[in-house]
Order: sequence, then structure tokens, then C-alpha cells
Amino acid sequence: MTPSRRARRQLIASIMGALLLLPAAAVAQQGEALLRVVAPWEYSSNDPTDTGYILARMGIAETLVQVEPDGRLIGGVASGWTIDADKLTWRFTLRPGATFHDGSPITAAAVAASLKTAFEGESLSAVPFDRVAAEGEQVVIRTKTPFSVLPPFLTDYASVILAPSSFGSDGKVQKIVASGPYRITAIEGKAVIDLERFEGYARAKPAIAKARYTAVGNGDTRANIAVAGDADLVFTVAPTAIQRIDGAGQLKVESITIPRIRPIAFNSGLPQFEDVRVRRAISMAIDRAGIASAILRHPGSAATQLLPPLMKDWHDPSLPPIPHDVEGAKRLLTEAGWLPGADGIRAKGGTRLAAKMLTLSGRAELPVMATAIQAQLRQIGMEIAIEAGQSAIIPAAIRDGTMQMTMFARTYVNVPEVIATIVPDYTRERSTWGTMNWPGRERVKPLTDEYVSSFEETRKATLRREIMKIIHDEAPVIPVSWFEHTVAVSKRVDNVVIDPYEMRYLIDRVRFR
Repeated sequence: MTPSRRARRQLIASIMGALLLLPAAAVAQQGEALLRVVAPWEYSSNDPTDTGYILARMGIAETLVQVEPDGRLIGGVASGWTIDADKLTWRFTLRPGATFHDGSPITAAAVAASLKTAFEGESLSAVPFDRVAAEGEQVVIRTKTPFSVLPPFLTDYASVILAPSSFGSDGKVQKIVASGPYRITAIEGKAVIDLERFEGYARAKPAIAKARYTAVGNGDTRANIAVAGDADLVFTVAPTAIQRIDGAGQLKVESITIPRIRPIAFNSGLPQFEDVRVRRAISMAIDRAGIASAILRHPGSAATQLLPPLMKDWHDPSLPPIPHDVEGAKRLLTEAGWLPGADGIRAKGGTRLAAKMLTLSGRAELPVMATAIQAQLRQIGMEIAIEAGQSAIIPAAIRDGTMQMTMFARTYVNVPEVIATIVPDYTRERSTWGTMNWPGRERVKPLTDEYVSSFEETRKATLRREIMKIIHDEAPVIPVSWFEHTVAVSKRVDNVVIDPYEMRYLIDRVRFR
């Protein structure tokens, strides 16, 4: 794309974003307190398995269990829970007197009916679910086998609780009637949701009476909105825009490191990657510190292991940090039998050390990072061809067996229990996003099976260390950088809390200054 065409596209996107925000700005100018929230994600359907994360983040809907930014599990729709002696039967007590947005009571029968539709989400599909039922004022969930991590799994956005009036005669969600601190007053297309405070909310009511969610997919447009001061909270700010936003003085960017990573994954069944020494050499060749500083503009995001220190249970400080050692990487490749050819690219048994690396065009930094890594791997004698595409490109290549090497973004807290991502990514022959044909999965699976069934915290801590050491040492996936959750915050607002689990925007706690 030529610079002029790119500039025109950015200008058009900026105008469209501004037009979306005009009604909110106009209301604010008239003196009504309206909280303006901008984020990348469109509200494309009422199906919670699709867009439930927007409902949960904006405080429209609640799950049975919620997680606080410090990692503590708390009740959402539930006030508490217990497990029977059989280690299979969980009992959730509901908050007394709570109602849905339509005024109907939140009953155990209504919650159980809502949950029955929820166990098809990405994380909840891993639950050995047997049945859910209402018993008096309790919601009872029974699993087929002991599953000690059920409460954190129930924070999954697919399990937001909806009122019976939400569902049509076909059982599909027709409208959103939930129980959160805000309720929907209007939806405009896929881009705008208007909200008002739910006066019947059972817990502390929000300080701000009205809010508007606007989806703006273009990162440049979101940055321009923040520069102009046309929003109060702008989520997912590109690293390259931070200085410009802060310099404009309308909003200030705040960020925290979160358990989402930018990793490289391999098809370990290919001759290029079946030897762990090759995967380690690739990892050693990557200049993570340089990428974090020059491309991501945040030195602290350089990954030293799979998960950042924030995840205290899963970050193991005893694991040796991944070194940047080009000469050491070359020695490993030579030791593994990969020798330089006339063009500098290594080969072994007639196979060149070359691969196509798929990455995501929707995350602007990934193709840039991939290009930097391409040059760094060339230094050790490896040739990489980069193909950037939409998010479906990687799962499709894994399904049809054509995946060679990928670079993507992966969250480890779809629910606030890392095992929910470890299981699908590291225990299967073909994961959706992570490994492919990695023999180490046979060693990890019995450890994860024991982990989810164990109620002994000391044993679970040992299992976590064993799992992470195998992944760290064998490098089926190599972490390049951790993510920074970046939010541009207006001077108009106070008490903004950034959730490292990305479960909630916590706008019910925000106040105007």
C-alpha cells in the first residue's frame, strides 16, 4: 500500500470513529455524565459464546464466579460455594434478593437453565460436566470426575447468566437481560451499546449513571480519538501511539504486564523442528530485549519464560532465563547436524532449515516482529518466509496439517487458571493455537490430569513446576514477549482499575473527578 493510500484509509477510519462518538460527545457537552468507552471489538451477536466477553467487561452480565484484579475468586451471581465429600458435587448459593434487569428474581432454576447453554465455550468444554440443576436456593453442578478448578472455570464469559426472558422459543438468545451493574438501553448496529445504571443491582451501585461502548477496530483511529480527548477510556492502545497520546495531554496511557504472550510455535513433527536442539537454537537467536524496546516500546515485555511474574503460581523464578546467544545457537545447530550451505542456509539430509511462518495481520506489531525475527534467524542459517493473514489462518493450517511455524497472540487466562490453556495447547497432537506433533505432550498430559483432579495445594504446586519445566526445556512453543494491557484514561475520570485478567473493565468503580 502506498503512503498516500494508507493516509487516506487512516483519515477515513478516523472520520468514521469520530462520527460514532459524536452523539456521546454532544451529550457530555450538555452536562449529562456519560462515560465513553472505546475498544476494538464489535458486538456481532447476542450469543454469549461469541460476545459474552463484551457483556462481562462492560458490567452488563455477570458470571456465577468472578475474579478480582489481584487474582482472588469472589462471588458474582453466587455469594459462595462448597463442594461435597464426593469431590464431584459443587453447590453455589445465590445472592439473596437479587434480580435481573427485567425485575424478575434470580432463582436457582433460572441460573441452572442459563448455565446449561454455556458448556460449549472454549474453556468450559474442558470441564467433565455431568449435570447442572436447581436444588432449593442452590445451583448444583456435578462433574463426572473430580475437577478441583471448577470455580475459576466458571468465570468464563460464555457462562454469563441471562434471565429466562433472554431466550426465544428455540432456546437461542434473542436479547440480553442480565444482572450486572449496568443494563442495555440501546444497541446501534455492531458498534455502539448504550447503558444505564441498574438501580436494582444487589451490590454497590455504580457512581456513573450512563455509559456508552463504541467499537473502533482500527488502532490508528482509537489513538486519534484518545489524542482528541473524545473518550474517557480507550482500550488496547498500540505501543507506537503511547507517546503521541500522552503528549496531547487529554488522556494518559496506563499499562500493566498481563499473562498474554506473543509466542512462536512449531510443527515438531517436521524434520526442521523435531530435534529440541533446533527449537532451542531458534529461541536463543531471537533478540527479545531489542524487539521489546524498538518495536513494542516496552523493555519489560521481553519474555524470559512462558508466563510473567504476575502469575505467581505458574512463573518459576528458578527456571533459567532464555539467553540471546547467536554463537551458542549456531553451535547447537551444528551439533544437531545442520550445516551451512553455499548460500548460508543450513541443511541436513537434503532438507533445508527453512519454513513458512504464519502470523496475524490483525495485530499490527506481529508482522513487524516477524520481520525482525526473520533477519535474526538468517544470522544462524535459517530461512523464514512470512505469511500474514486473519486470525483463522493459523487454526486452519493446524487442522489441515500444513502448519510449519506460527507467531501469534495467546492469553493464558481465558479463565483465571492457567491449566485451562495448558491442557488444549500442550496435551493434544494438534492444538488450536499452540503445538503440533510434539511428543512431550505424552509427558505433560498425566500431569495435567492429576492437577485438575487434585485438591491438595502442595501437590498442585509441584505439578505446576514440573509442567512448566518440561515446556521451558523442550521449547515446543517459545515465548518472545509478554503483553502490556494498555488503556488511555481521561483526566475526567478517577478510580480506574486495569484488570490483568481482562475479564472486566470495572466501570462500575469509575468516578468522574
